[in-house]
Amino acid sequence: MERKQIYLAKDQEDQLKDLAKRRGVSESSLIREAVAQYIVAQEPLVVMRAQDHPVWALIGVVEGVDVPEDGALHHDQYLYGAL
Repeated sequence: MERKQIYLAKDQEDQLKDLAKRRGVSESSLIREAVAQYIVAQEPLVVMRAQDHPVWALIGVVEGVDVPEDGALHHDQYLYGAL
């Protein structure tokens, strides 16, 4: 681990000390936890391309079953009957 020195406002220090005591952990561990959560929140979302989604692997898995060709378009009608 690398040593870092930070400055906290008095109320932040008091709240941090109180939280650490209640949770039974060190103030340092709480700071590391908060920094880790902050870093994750700052990372841009990774957007998966549609063709890379695992559901595409299901295409063609079922063969020999009589399914309607327009099932995607009229799925509500097939699932729930005439609407």
